[in-house]
Amino acid sequence: MTLQAINYRSGARSELAEIQAAVTAVGAHMLWDCSHAGGAIDLDFEGNKIKLAVGCTYKYGNSGPGSPAWLFVHTELQDELQVPIKGWFAQEDQFVMGPWFEKARGIRGFQVASPSIVGIRGVQASYEMIQRAGIAEIEKKAALGTELMIQLVDAWLVPHGFTLGTPREASHRGGHIIINHPEAATIALALRQLVNVVPDYRQPDAIRLAISPLPTSYVEVWDGFDRLRGLMESGAYREVAPQETRVT
Repeated sequence: MTLQAINYRSGARSELAEIQAAVTAVGAHMLWDCSHAGGAIDLDFEGNKIKLAVGCTYKYGNSGPGSPAWLFVHTELQDELQVPIKGWFAQEDQFVMGPWFEKARGIRGFQVASPSIVGIRGVQASYEMIQRAGIAEIEKKAALGTELMIQLVDAWLVPHGFTLGTPREASHRGGHIIINHPEAATIALALRQLVNVVPDYRQPDAIRLAISPLPTSYVEVWDGFDRLRGLMESGAYREVAPQETRVT
């Protein structure tokens, strides 16, 4: 089965160790989607006994659009699991170019093809900074940043009809929060068009706001919420024209 380590629709953190233990106990495999967790919280694969995980590097990995994704397969499973896409790099004898696929031993057997060299360089630079900062300290900043967001929601946005869709306990969330509003789609568009704040809208009524702990300051969090408050107080968000776009 598969679950998100941090649910992108709510910002809620899954109970990694407990769920992993329950799945393992019945002889099944658990694949964790860590796209909204990697680089924001300490996933502790060893401590949580995680054997399979995937994720991206462009969110909290700060590696830029199009940066390569990643795959984690514990050494216990590398020979057992087969790959659905038989890539050139996963072939045991890569340069024979024969008619049959023989999966390479180890983690190379899961590689489909060569990633972008420029993308890999961005990942390398970013994750070197993550390593220097320390994931424990990064997680602390994510907790403080999202706590600041929640306090500003309570003080500034609840009077304008917003509700919080994310757990209030820091240990139960990651690096983003969800706020709900009946006019969320219009508000999210106005944030981008009118006040240079880039949120993420999800149907039917959710706006996702994040602190990427390494590059984002608490002042930027404050300023972004202040601009949102200004839109609500002035009603200016109602002035934007709807757009037909896949990006929300």
